[in-house]
Amino acid sequence: MYTLLYVFFAYTIMSILALIYLMPFVRSIFASFMTWAQASAYPPQWIPNPFTLENYLKLFRLSYFPRWVLNTVFVSALIVAANTVTASMAGYAFAILRFPRKELLFSALLTLLMVPPFITLIPNFILVTKLGLIDNLLGLALLGSASVSGIYLMRQYYLSFGKELFEAARIDGADPLKSFFYVALPLSKPALGALAIYQFLGSWNAFLGPLVFLRSVENFTLPVGLNFAFSRNMWTEYTPIIAGSLIASAPTIILYVLLNKYMIKGTVVSAKKG
Repeated sequence: MYTLLYVFFAYTIMSILALIYLMPFVRSIFASFMTWAQASAYPPQWIPNPFTLENYLKLFRLSYFPRWVLNTVFVSALIVAANTVTASMAGYAFAILRFPRKELLFSALLTLLMVPPFITLIPNFILVTKLGLIDNLLGLALLGSASVSGIYLMRQYYLSFGKELFEAARIDGADPLKSFFYVALPLSKPALGALAIYQFLGSWNAFLGPLVFLRSVENFTLPVGLNFAFSRNMWTEYTPIIAGSLIASAPTIILYVLLNKYMIKGTVVSAKKG
């Protein structure tokens, strides 16, 4: 009896919290189809009347908007691909291979998680400037090509396999490189899916990095481009920004729906070993 009451109250509280968190998003969806006068009215109106697509049309009238979307896709794809390679290989090395001071090096790497991103902003700016990649999408992608959190995730996932699996591969004549490509990688799809989602979310929604390292309007990513359009009074109302934000969030939602099982499985298995 007490168990049923506990489950009932737990689900009730979670449902209420879910509704609270979803309410601003639902409100944004409705507001994107409203005029600014209706969206800013008090008391708030939920149903668009009249229903209008003008906010979305204002976005597509901007000549740079398609370019901003493509730039964001390009940078995000490069960052996801680079992190998949670097995190999987580094995670495998820290989990399976033996080399001097491995634990000390890994502990030093983890300390970088405690460093706020803005601390490294100036050194990264100097590095990108020296490489001649300021106002270049490749420079932006280079800065996000590896992450400590991704390495940690993959290391924990490889540790969950147990060293016996790789010992068996070694006995069968597989060197560490073959073990990585033929044993570790095929079994790490859940962790790679989780890694891809996390990195895509971070790179797609990134604002500070693109704002600092990009100069030309045609090179802006979508978050910076939307901010630029509003700050230059291309729009005098907030509803086009709301519509643009919804378009920007759509790929992340779709990716999560498609890969959420990999994210959950990969994160859970990695956490168990942690």
